Amino acid sequence: MYNDTYADTRVLKIAATVAEGGADVRIFAFSSRTGHFGPGLETGEVEIDRLPLREIAHLLTKWGLSVRRMLGRPVPIYTETATNTGESSTAPVAGTAAPKVATPSVPKPAAPRASGAKNVAIDLWRRADATIKQGSFWKRASASVQAWRPDIIHAHDANTLVVAMWASRRLSVPYVYDSHELWTERNIRSDRPVAKRFERLYERLGAQRATAVVTVSPSIADWLKKRYRLRAQPTLVRNIPAFTGQVPEQSAGRLRELAHLSPETRVLAYCGGITTNRGIEETIEALPLLPSDVHFVLLGFGSEIYRAGLDRRIAELGLAHRVHFVGAVRSSDVSAALADADVSLVLTRPACLSYEYSLPNKLFESIQAGIPVVSTNLVDAARLVRKYDVGEIVETDMPAKALAATISKTLASSAQRRAAIRLAAPELTWQGESARLFQLYRSLLAGQSTGVARWIRK
Repeated sequence: MYNDTYADTRVLKIAATVAEGGADVRIFAFSSRTGHFGPGLETGEVEIDRLPLREIAHLLTKWGLSVRRMLGRPVPIYTETATNTGESSTAPVAGTAAPKVATPSVPKPAAPRASGAKNVAIDLWRRADATIKQGSFWKRASASVQAWRPDIIHAHDANTLVVAMWASRRLSVPYVYDSHELWTERNIRSDRPVAKRFERLYERLGAQRATAVVTVSPSIADWLKKRYRLRAQPTLVRNIPAFTGQVPEQSAGRLRELAHLSPETRVLAYCGGITTNRGIEETIEALPLLPSDVHFVLLGFGSEIYRAGLDRRIAELGLAHRVHFVGAVRSSDVSAALADADVSLVLTRPACLSYEYSLPNKLFESIQAGIPVVSTNLVDAARLVRKYDVGEIVETDMPAKALAATISKTLASSAQRRAAIRLAAPELTWQGESARLFQLYRSLLAGQSTGVARWIRK
């Protein structure tokens, strides 16, 4: 996986589930100078091997040392590795002090488009650095996977497919491609024609050569099968939280406590990254059109610059006492924390095809919390909301007045919705999703010696 595992709940959840099933599991991730963890092997029920990345700074240091040696100058000593902290990868809990190493990094906003020679140089530097990091991960992860000699390789997202293809061929073992999103249609900068063509090439090769493909929504599964002419429909393993066995009581929720609100207050909840294209701005614009006892509580972290823009608009509308940013809780505690909300807002905007075909985690977290949702009209999300009658659907271009009216309607039908949600929650669980994954693994292991994978070198 091409991250440090800090907040990748799907990867950690799959690894823990497979380990509980009796398998030895090792995650190959990375460690960078700005990451939460140092490089090295973290042991436990699931092992995590974080590999150091090569970066431009390393290359410049190396070249600089060579020049200093040529000039006969003193050479300082640099070390690339550090001891792994072994800290938990869970998010810090709202209302408590976070461990020093686990303090969430604030995502940096996208840099403005280069307008001068200096900015062009900076932009080129960043692109080159990203390329060097990716290449170094492929090389080191491939060698590490081959040294560990697994029976199955699970490649999370397309940027790990090169590693999976190399290691699979050399070890003669099958690999699974797990597409967490529609990779080549995700929400990233568009001025990268070479990189995009390369991504399409290795995803096509990787998906076609994989023994099996797994993904998170029906629409992405259909798109992958059609675009890459796959022989079989990808296996659907939605990113649903593990179900505790019952929907929590509303009184067990924590949002009112975290936001210091009275029990009589009605709460609109948002959980997840506090960033653009999530309907946050639209909700703030609709809030003045709702009764004064309706408050907006946001559970999660975001960029300080983005927050500053929100705060300015909140102040302009006189809503500082009705909008509350309460930090984050551990991913396993989200549903319980949300339980005392009255409505959960799942307003992802289809800014790219990957978003349009997504099934947001917060939709399932809200259902398991037992609260009605207001969701944008994303293909699969809207289908699920209508099937289980757990909320209302809004169009992404809906004006503030119409959004406020939909929220009011959902608040008014809360009791009816909660009854439907209690029936839906036991059907939408990680336990059900992981059963399909186990069946897939059993099939791969059973067919490993008879040539299930058509690209494995025998």
